[in-house]
Amino acid sequence: MSSTDYYWSRRLIKGFGKMWFLIIPQEANSNGGGASLLGSVVNEISGELFPGGRGLTILGRDFPDPSRLTTPQLLLKAIESRRKELKLADDEEIVAEVKFPDLNIVFERSDALKSGVDNFPSLPLSLSVDYSRMEKISIQFGANTRKLFIPTGYLSRLKDFVGGDDRKIATDINIDKETIVHQILLTDRYSVIFESVSAFDSDFEANANLVNTLNAGKVSVDLEQSTKRQVTVTVNDGNEYLIALKVIDWDDL
Repeated sequence: MSSTDYYWSRRLIKGFGKMWFLIIPQEANSNGGGASLLGSVVNEISGELFPGGRGLTILGRDFPDPSRLTTPQLLLKAIESRRKELKLADDEEIVAEVKFPDLNIVFERSDALKSGVDNFPSLPLSLSVDYSRMEKISIQFGANTRKLFIPTGYLSRLKDFVGGDDRKIATDINIDKETIVHQILLTDRYSVIFESVSAFDSDFEANANLVNTLNAGKVSVDLEQSTKRQVTVTVNDGNEYLIALKVIDWDDL
């Protein structure tokens, strides 16, 4: 299993840090993922070239499985339940929010983890695209885009309180062997612009037209007609989506 099973890019974003961008975004209200991943413990997977493991890794990088392992928001709830011991005021917000009314992120070819045919980046439905033809990708986010995060100071305070012993928080998993989602990027409207080094073919155009027909008023695919090298997909279906996430290890707190 590799990181490309879940993500199409891991990119350093100003104001965010290094974020993992999902190939298929998750609806924010999903009970196994989405916004409930914030403060959750997820499986940290070794990026192996061969299932079963031969010790070879993709880019030497482990990656988070974007689904929770146990109690949703385990670490967040652990902090909440120990407010007094951690010297947190009753009205002190543990989850911080930053709104981004005009966010645009550009990805160069070197930022992509994908190299072959796969689903269109960050699209909640099926539309294949060839990443080997990528020149660059841009995501333009709508006015309701927001970052939610747990400041690492709160997580570090929790770790210090339990003396670094994660078993005092949960006995069914080893938190120190997995990873913690401490930041997420959510939006309810966005456009992804894929610029190709060559023209999209008639098969892609036919598939794009089918997407437009089946998802009218929710998702639109616009292929620029003069060169047919740029396609813009806009998602505005009334759902809020988890687009990207950031993790931190227990040992790094």
